[in-house]
Amino acid sequence: MSKEKSSVMPIILVVVVIIGIAIIMLLVNISQKKGEEMAMAVTPKSFVELSDDNPTFDYWGKNYPEYLDMYLTVETEEPKTTNYGGNLAYSKLIRYPQLTILWGGYAFAVDANEERGHFWIQVDQMDTARNNKDFLNAHGLKGFGGQPTACMNCHSGWSPWLYKNTAKGDWTAFNSTKYWTMIKNVPLVEGVKDHSGPHGGKRMGVTCADCHSPTDMSLRITRQGLINSLEMRGYEKDPVQGVKADRNEMRTLVCAQCHVEYYFKNTGTKVKVMGESIANDPTKKWWNGTQKTYDEFDSWRDGNEPTEIEVDGIELIFPWSAWEKDKPFRIEMFDEHYDKVRNLDGKLAFKSDWSHKETKAPMLKIQHPEFELFSGGVHAANGISCADCHMPYVRKGAKKVSQHNITSPLFDVNSACKSCHNQSEEYLKNQIADIQKSVAFDLRSAEYATVSLIWDIKKVRDALAKQGKSEEQINALLKEPMELHRRGQMRGDFVGAENSTGFHNPREASRMLLQAVEMARKGQTALAVIAAKNNIAYTPSEATFEEIQKFNPGDIRYNVDIGTHKAGDRFYEHLDINGNPPAELLELDKNTKPYNYKVLDAKLNTK
Repeated sequence: MSKEKSSVMPIILVVVVIIGIAIIMLLVNISQKKGEEMAMAVTPKSFVELSDDNPTFDYWGKNYPEYLDMYLTVETEEPKTTNYGGNLAYSKLIRYPQLTILWGGYAFAVDANEERGHFWIQVDQMDTARNNKDFLNAHGLKGFGGQPTACMNCHSGWSPWLYKNTAKGDWTAFNSTKYWTMIKNVPLVEGVKDHSGPHGGKRMGVTCADCHSPTDMSLRITRQGLINSLEMRGYEKDPVQGVKADRNEMRTLVCAQCHVEYYFKNTGTKVKVMGESIANDPTKKWWNGTQKTYDEFDSWRDGNEPTEIEVDGIELIFPWSAWEKDKPFRIEMFDEHYDKVRNLDGKLAFKSDWSHKETKAPMLKIQHPEFELFSGGVHAANGISCADCHMPYVRKGAKKVSQHNITSPLFDVNSACKSCHNQSEEYLKNQIADIQKSVAFDLRSAEYATVSLIWDIKKVRDALAKQGKSEEQINALLKEPMELHRRGQMRGDFVGAENSTGFHNPREASRMLLQAVEMARKGQTALAVIAAKNNIAYTPSEATFEEIQKFNPGDIRYNVDIGTHKAGDRFYEHLDINGNPPAELLELDKNTKPYNYKVLDAKLNTK
């Protein structure tokens, strides 16, 4: 062997060893990741046998303690805020007083708090003033007759069980039953110490069974509303996971069970549902003296028993008839759907969520449309799912598991963002903050412009009434500005209700907000023409931050004596709910509209 060959051989040997080690490490890494992917898909040696008959997370958590610990973190942790979110349940009406004007005549104008997370959603739904008939009736909302069970679809992990067992699989009957009637039927199961509490009782929020199969922990859709609405878009139903979709898409679709816009479709039929015998007890009255039809309590008591009654049928559905499968969402698709159902015959028509208190326009209230906005964004276009950012992989001891304390990615940018982005955490936080502040400026512009339109419609409406014109004549004259109010406010409400402040799709968010401003200005122009034709003096309004602050309602308090509560008493017992937002957030808002770049760019609040 030559000297050259003998000197090369050790080098070759070292290279081969290095390559071998690299291959082994690669195989180990692949095996580890495969194992992590299957960790929730293959049931381990179970301590308990999982079943939909007991969907409580404490019970399922016996098999998956790491996931249960993460999920329950929000129960005891100190609430945290981001610029536009977090889990501190401050009053949105205090932070954004314009909402009391925009939602005039609707329950949200009375009570709207920052959300606290999946653990609390049923607690908050049962405690909110929006589910309290006496309180709303006493605060001017005389038409409120109680929420239907349709509202429970997103808030209770017991919904699938109640649909199957109490409503006997009748989708219309389930949705059409009163909320407080249905909640009384939650069963007491093994291990639940407080039947009215959040740990498996009647106040239980989201649970493992909402997204996972008890047989193999694979992802599934358990909410019939999403299954029906996806079928409307062109999806094929699947008996196991709800619709046919691959695992990555399912990591978004399970979130779409609730993070969507919805409405209650009229079925045009009568349906037999569970009622309450309290309706036949003349000694039981609401605050206003009318007969109680249900007991606003979570259990059967004082001789109150289930009965059978007949009511108008409703169905929870999402407004997606114009949104085709595999297409990005556009706000005009909501226009198309709501226009179509608005013009249906008779009881099948859905005209509006409510009639605005000042303008009388038939309004649409948008609720948490994260799925729609996200679908057209850059992350969705690159195959990113909701879970990738909101449930990133984290280390729990020697295990790599997905984060089940589902919260803002801003609280863990390293796990949520840096698996794809190689920039520093500070850079990424600054980018997010800048995008959200920009969209917030657009949103405030849209809201203030819409408030200005509301004020002006009210002024012209009152002037026309003083001239002796009837309500019908006034509505005919103001048809165009009223319609612009409906469509423009829907766009602003979309971005305001969508919990990313536009981050899920900044381009679409800004586009629809520019439309909202344009519609408000067109409405004011139309009013100027109407006012001139009817000899009414008219100067367009221009709402400002300072003017808007005058409508700050403060925390919610009783305005009359109701039951054991006296006028002036605080509605919420817990002081950390419905309180003031942190002072730095109000300072942020003050500098957002008009946009004070010297302050906003000086220090980006990334917490």
